Amino acid sequence: MISEGGRARLRGLLPPTAFSDYRERLGEDHPAFEDMEPKAGSSSEGEKNFNAMVVDSPPEPELNLSVFTDPHFLAAARTFQDHLYLGWFSDAHVEKVRQFQAGVVSGETAAPWKDEVWERDNPALEAIELDVAPSASLSVGRAGGASEVKLYTLAKKGIIRVGDVIAYKRTFATSEVVEKDIIVQSIHPKTYALTILTQPGPVKYLPPHLLADPPEEPDAPTLSMTITSPTMLETGLLDTDDRMERARRPNGNAWKCFTVWRWRRGDAGGGNWREGDERGGRENHGTLFYLRGSYYHEM
Repeated sequence: MISEGGRARLRGLLPPTAFSDYRERLGEDHPAFEDMEPKAGSSSEGEKNFNAMVVDSPPEPELNLSVFTDPHFLAAARTFQDHLYLGWFSDAHVEKVRQFQAGVVSGETAAPWKDEVWERDNPALEAIELDVAPSASLSVGRAGGASEVKLYTLAKKGIIRVGDVIAYKRTFATSEVVEKDIIVQSIHPKTYALTILTQPGPVKYLPPHLLADPPEEPDAPTLSMTITSPTMLETGLLDTDDRMERARRPNGNAWKCFTVWRWRRGDAGGGNWREGDERGGRENHGTLFYLRGSYYHEM
């Protein structure tokens, strides 16, 4: 359905691995590269004659359409869509990035990754008092320390709040996708465990009466559970969804499968709630993985 010129332009954006004539080759910097190259004078007379007959402009190689179902391509496409939705390609954001990069080059702006490299190469000798697991005191201050921050810490610091909708989504190796929303009904004042509400079975969104501020009291068939970690929450949701047996579930990072949705400040109650908005006018605040990392690096 695309013109020849349009197809040629799109083909130029694809990597060499997307075409049928792709063959793995060693890089020029590989020690065995010279051994794999044909030696001078090694071509037979027949090969020389054949090479002389090769057309200067061979036909374009056939596109391997399986590239569009490859999990790496699909993951990159979803990431692009997320960035597009969040406005990362808008003129305002591009200008903001340009200013940040210029500040890093000039030394006027701090680059967080430099601090991470410094902490990795110069680990703190003394334990730093943080809200992390007790056994992790020696690992904080080093790269990967954010993984020691627990869910109850995010609730304690107000990064997760009552009324937040937390959206779960995981794509399994079988290409099956499970999506379910939950809402934080309450947070324990001492343990900071979360009591959440969700719907049974393969129901993705919450009913409208649970999305108001304050939410109405839940009634059947709404389910309630108390959780203390993303893994515990994922297990409970998959058990409730009842489409993915435990033997088929991966041991992936559950922190990356949950996205927090919250009203803008001063907009509690859904002042911007439009018809068809299944999360009551809330906005995407990022994954639990992102929020945990941001909290750790801003401490």
